[in-house]
Amino acid sequence: MTDINFYVSKNEGWDNRLAIVFKLITMALKRNMAIHIHTNNENESKLLDEYLWKYQRTSFLPHALISDPATNSKLEISIGHDYEPMNHCDYLINLSIERPDFFSRYLKFSEILDTSDEILTAGRKRYAFYRDRGYTLEYHKL
Repeated sequence: MTDINFYVSKNEGWDNRLAIVFKLITMALKRNMAIHIHTNNENESKLLDEYLWKYQRTSFLPHALISDPATNSKLEISIGHDYEPMNHCDYLINLSIERPDFFSRYLKFSEILDTSDEILTAGRKRYAFYRDRGYTLEYHKL
């Protein structure tokens, strides 16, 4: 069964959520996990792409934007908003306000939230969805 974690920034905003994503990616790569990051839309996917290029000058996280099922990235990190990856089912990170239908194919799944009303309300609904289906959930306030 998929291991589900909720990470909630104590501060509101996209940049705070991205900082959590960066930390989770770094830890997952140390465990040799392939990672897919799911966003709401193309704009967010592009913003995340830029963030991963610029976050630290001394580090590089090889990643690719994936929007076409015919594209099969061999990189350890893929980013998408309207694409269900068919390989690399190690770790899914959700930045979307919606629950990805394909989350249960992954060994590890993280929901990234902040304190804004919209993000928290949608996160609570997803939490209840997973809980009601018997998933073990962990909650981390950062």
